[in-house]
Amino acid sequence: PIQAWFSHHVPEFGADSPHNFQIVLNGLLTPLSCFNTEPVAQPIPIPYPPRDPLIQYEYTITPPPEFSLNDLLLQTLTELKGSIYNGSFDTPYERIPIALGTLTVRELTTAVYLNESTSVPSYPDLRYLSYPRDMSSSGDTKPFQHMYFAHEIHSVPDFDHIIHVSIDTTQCHCEKNFPLLCNSENILQQIRTPGVEWSFPTLTNDLQNRLLPPTVIKGRITSGPVLCPITVLESIHCMIGPDFNHKC
Repeated sequence: PIQAWFSHHVPEFGADSPHNFQIVLNGLLTPLSCFNTEPVAQPIPIPYPPRDPLIQYEYTITPPPEFSLNDLLLQTLTELKGSIYNGSFDTPYERIPIALGTLTVRELTTAVYLNESTSVPSYPDLRYLSYPRDMSSSGDTKPFQHMYFAHEIHSVPDFDHIIHVSIDTTQCHCEKNFPLLCNSENILQQIRTPGVEWSFPTLTNDLQNRLLPPTVIKGRITSGPVLCPITVLESIHCMIGPDFNHKC
């Protein structure tokens, strides 16, 4: 099985929409044998760290039957079987089925209701949520971290953007003197905590300022004093709200 992060495809503003949540979950992806053609299930051919430095494509799993988002949110739905694709309905390259698999939900890390009210103010600065690419125990001590960043969807119209970045934690520092928070161990722990919010104060929170390669920019963990230089390696997925049916 492959342990990975999965983003709900696609979020959508609207009280009557079945997609009105931004969801990022941690799960295990287990290959299934393809009917009678494979007596034994074959490994799923997708990039995986540390062997593959880049993802390059957007990978999706599509369960054939409809399922309830409420059941997923209530965590009564913990397993989905479906086809795994190299690509999606939104990618400019061809959507190719590459395997069958089972997605087992380990943790519902981020689940935020998307309020369509125009009275919800936009964040003044650009915000992303982070998730560690390498989830092995050895990753907890590596000073050089690879992360997925998902733009934090907050107010209409917004945009859904997922990128792959790297952080050299030896270059991180605190904007004030917080010795208990700013040792290397605590900095690593904060950075590797799934769903941490990052702010980029020099950029307004709009589509034109989304983080794209090869940008290197300083970001701040909003819950603490840690600042780090963020290197954007690749842009994986980007759709424009409020319906998220148009590519960036």
